[in-house]
Amino acid sequence: MASLDFLASPARRAQAGMRLWHATIAGGFLVAWLSGDSDDFYMVHQVAGYTVLIAVVLRLLVGLLARRAPWRLPRPDPAAARRWLAEKKGRNPLFAWLAVSLLLSVAASAGLGMAAHWLPAVEDPHALASDVALWVVVAHGLAIPFLYGAHRRLARRLAGTP
Repeated sequence: MASLDFLASPARRAQAGMRLWHATIAGGFLVAWLSGDSDDFYMVHQVAGYTVLIAVVLRLLVGLLARRAPWRLPRPDPAAARRWLAEKKGRNPLFAWLAVSLLLSVAASAGLGMAAHWLPAVEDPHALASDVALWVVVAHGLAIPFLYGAHRRLARRLAGTP
C-alpha cells in the first residue's frame, strides 16, 4: 500500500487540499470550455460546469471562514501592491489580485451557465463570461512563472551572471 507520509503535517495536508482544489477547478474549467459548443457533449459540459461552481463556492466559504493561511482568501490591497513594487520584499500582492480575478471570472461563467439552463437569454452573457474567464486563466498561466521569479532568472541570464 502506498505511504501517506507526505500528508503527515497539517501544512502538507493543507497544501495537498489546495492542489486538489486547483486541479478540480482547472480540469473542470477545461472540460467545460472544450465541451461548450457541442450539443453531443452538453451533459459533460453541465457536469463540468457544476463541478467548477461547487468548487468555487466551497473555496469561497472555506476562505471566508478560515482564520489562517493557506485557506484564507487573499485580500487585494493597492497600497500593499505599491509597497511591494517599490521594495520587492515579501509575498507579491499581485497574487491576491490574480486570485480574485480568477475566482470572479470563473464563478461568473459557472453561475451564468447554471442560470442559462432556465433562462435562455443568459446564454450569450454566459458565453462572454466564459471567454473572459479563459483569458484570465491564460493570463494566470503566463503570470505565475513570472511572478515566481522567472523575471529574476531572465535578468540574471541577460546580465551574464549565473
